[in-house]
Amino acid sequence: MAATYTYSVSADTLNGRVNSVTLTQEIAGSTITIALYYINVSGDALEIIFKAAISGLEITELTSIVGNHSGTMGVPETPDTIIAQLTLEGRNLLGRAKLGDIVYRQLGWQVGRGGYITNTPVKVTPFIDTATEAQGYFEVLDNVTWSLGTYISLNDKRFIYGTHFVEGATPIDTVQNIINAILDSTDSRHYRLVEPVTDPLFPSRLYIRSLITGTTGNTYPLLVYHVGATINFTVSPMTGGSSTGLLDPAWPTPPTLAPYMGTDGLIEMPSSTSLSFMSRLGEGVSGIGSYGELGLWVEIIDSVYPSEIGTRVLFAMSHFPIQPKTDRTILTFRVVVAF
Repeated sequence: MAATYTYSVSADTLNGRVNSVTLTQEIAGSTITIALYYINVSGDALEIIFKAAISGLEITELTSIVGNHSGTMGVPETPDTIIAQLTLEGRNLLGRAKLGDIVYRQLGWQVGRGGYITNTPVKVTPFIDTATEAQGYFEVLDNVTWSLGTYISLNDKRFIYGTHFVEGATPIDTVQNIINAILDSTDSRHYRLVEPVTDPLFPSRLYIRSLITGTTGNTYPLLVYHVGATINFTVSPMTGGSSTGLLDPAWPTPPTLAPYMGTDGLIEMPSSTSLSFMSRLGEGVSGIGSYGELGLWVEIIDSVYPSEIGTRVLFAMSHFPIQPKTDRTILTFRVVVAF
């Protein structure tokens, strides 16, 4: 049953005025869980009607929202469109999510002062993704004397000599035999988390490249166990994984992120090729004229590699010039992430 909450426009709002479109967006961006039905303003009476009664804590939050409501204009009909590029980690997350190995949620956005070319503030530099994937390797040292039971391990998934692979005529052939064994396995401890690769400069090495996000990829365990005295392998642990970020994050002050506008920030249904959000910088944001980069962040909420859970990842970003006339200009953007 609908529930109505009544406030005074003159006494309970920040500036004694109400813009119902903006107030609707502010309520939608809150933690209130009951859907808003509609807002009615009649004289000094502000009626906010929800589809059901809200809790006491939500009433407190609603009162705070009304108290901070400035009554300024809502979203313009034609926002500027920004095309954001997926980061390396964003591409990996998207691919893994489509296969069901990871779940993430859109978390929020942030703008920064980076991206401008010196002395030409109307242009911005190309986006450079500094993220790197963690990598380690196994190297075949002795390809002559082998003992049954010797194995290499990927996150405790063991590839055992005599069971999963045999030696080849050369170390290069042995490496290829192990790669074939890894590719034939769909064990969740390594499948779609890491991939085996080779390097022509080091043909006796089996490199393991991580698809796990950032520095978490460095924790992926590689292990060798030898049966007998012969040392067939040496192992180099995973290293080098890092995440990218904005060049100069500015607003909101890191690590705070701004929420998306509207219901969950969506302004159109996601498709297989794009996902859009509405974002806005409001009036009075200090330094607004110098912003030139935008980042969209996600949070990992489930993964077959549990160490990733809770990690924030810069999913997509864009460089663009913002040139408002004053620091009280309201800027609205339609941010499109092209997959």
